[in-house]
Amino acid sequence: MDSASAGAGKRSHEPLAGGTQAVSLAGSERGSEAAQESPPGEIAHVAEAQRAADAVARVVQTVWRMVSPNGCAWHEEQTHESLTPFLIEEAAEFIDAVERRLPAEELESELGDVLYQVVFHAAIAERDAEGYSLAEVADHLNTKLIARHPHVFGDRGYMSVDELHAEWERLKEDAAGEERGSRGALEGIPVGMPTLARAAKVVERLKRAGLVQLGAGEGTPEDPLATAIGPDERALAEVGIGDAMLALVMRANSAGVDPDRALRLAVDRLAARVMHSELHGED
Repeated sequence: MDSASAGAGKRSHEPLAGGTQAVSLAGSERGSEAAQESPPGEIAHVAEAQRAADAVARVVQTVWRMVSPNGCAWHEEQTHESLTPFLIEEAAEFIDAVERRLPAEELESELGDVLYQVVFHAAIAERDAEGYSLAEVADHLNTKLIARHPHVFGDRGYMSVDELHAEWERLKEDAAGEERGSRGALEGIPVGMPTLARAAKVVERLKRAGLVQLGAGEGTPEDPLATAIGPDERALAEVGIGDAMLALVMRANSAGVDPDRALRLAVDRLAARVMHSELHGED
């Protein structure tokens, strides 16, 4: 049973005071400014944004009815913690649909399930007076996106992908009120991420920080997988790397080792070496 279908039994609706209001772009000062500032070719995008806002407002009202007193008993008792597995599951199902190249209507449905989780968590926050609602979530996101893309919304001009990565990290540090370089290379990477995704994130961070050599102690990969490759070779390398990883999982199985735990501990050891290096100024 997924979170969208759980607790199907409904009781008479009694809305909470101060419930989420309908979203409007055209009728707001912000929406009016957006329409005035948009070039003629972008007016259609403003109209589509309003259509999306109207649709999201309907979803918000639907979810509010379910989480409100006298709404849906199952929804009423949910918390951020209890919904976490559903958020992971829905995100995984959308990723699966993308990788399987399912039809657009399937992607639409799966992405809707992800949106539902976002709206659900925001409704819980508002219901429990946690100090924010979906409106604050969206406003914060929009402000952050604009601030982190000065090459789009400012006067920075074109930036290469490498320059964008460096600028992204710098802006995040500035937003946290810290001077550049004061944060650890691995700071902000959630320990609760899927292990392989966390490992990839750690390696990417070390690469950007010029600390990738710290990972050499965890074993030497075999050629040609250890060497940098060009775009034309990436598909072939993906097959080879996938086969190599599967072989490692089979080896772990034969040895009675949990491969996920083995990788998690290896990443923990690497993170500890990085932290030690940063604290003591070692390479």
